[in-house]
Amino acid sequence: MADPEVIELAVAEPWSNMFEFLAAALPTFPLNVLRRLVAHGHAEVDGKRVDHLHAPQPGERITLRLPDTPIVRYAPEKMDLDVLYEDAGALAINKPAGVSVIPDPGSLEARLINGLLYYVQNDSPFPSQRIHIVHRLDKDTSGALLVAKDVATARHLSGCFEHRRVTKVYLAVVRGSVMADEGEMDMPIAQHSRGRMRLRRRHGRPAASRYRVVERFRGFTLVEVQPLTGRQHQVRLHLSGIGHPLAVDPLYGGKECVCLSELKRGYRPKAGRPETPLIARLTLHALRLEVELADGQPLAVEAPLPRDLERLLAALRKYAALR
Repeated sequence: MADPEVIELAVAEPWSNMFEFLAAALPTFPLNVLRRLVAHGHAEVDGKRVDHLHAPQPGERITLRLPDTPIVRYAPEKMDLDVLYEDAGALAINKPAGVSVIPDPGSLEARLINGLLYYVQNDSPFPSQRIHIVHRLDKDTSGALLVAKDVATARHLSGCFEHRRVTKVYLAVVRGSVMADEGEMDMPIAQHSRGRMRLRRRHGRPAASRYRVVERFRGFTLVEVQPLTGRQHQVRLHLSGIGHPLAVDPLYGGKECVCLSELKRGYRPKAGRPETPLIARLTLHALRLEVELADGQPLAVEAPLPRDLERLLAALRKYAALR
């Protein structure tokens, strides 16, 4: 077995605590990993273990002894990003479907964070060394994602999400015809198993959303949903709870994909060729996000629809339009 890795760091200026020093000195380490390393006694000064309260001073040398078990470490890597807004403290992008905001449990893959880190360190007009995740989107949900680029902005934006001072609007293609033009969904949500939630009147956490019908098709509806709370999988669960799951969402009542054969009457597949789905991921897109920035300025961003959702809507309008 290889010897555990040891990182030596020199302190050039005073810091208020160990965690802030390490966060600045090691931007490729996730913050939760640094917290865990310090809490478990992996940080030393002059051979003595120190906790997070230690205030590094100029001239000190900090030793960080990494465990021999794998840990997530970011590796900045160039990635095409659709930037919707940026200033010195905040960055909003149009997240593509298929990439996780944070590594999945048990995974060391962090493609999106690696791409964000490369961007802010190399390509940004407002460069920084670290990014801070302040909210999440499901891996297979596309759309507006906001991240912070410094600790003060992260605290402010995290507080906005925690205290419901953020407006979020999603577009969803659901199964069936939603009869009411608009309505509210008030259904508590509880943990069911790892990666899965469920609606539960008793012992669930309060969860509320509003919806508005945008367009109806034969067998499908395009709706706009505004979650008023921020529970995991809330939009997906609430839509399923009113009998209209996402068109693609096998976890909560939708199907694995939408194919042209499901929409086009008389469709004939090509012999010997499997049908290519119009879309094979969650039919959910984070359309708009509104929040007040730390300096009091309002921020409103809107994320254009990705090609797969545009393709689905074009097919619905062509082959499933209500006559």
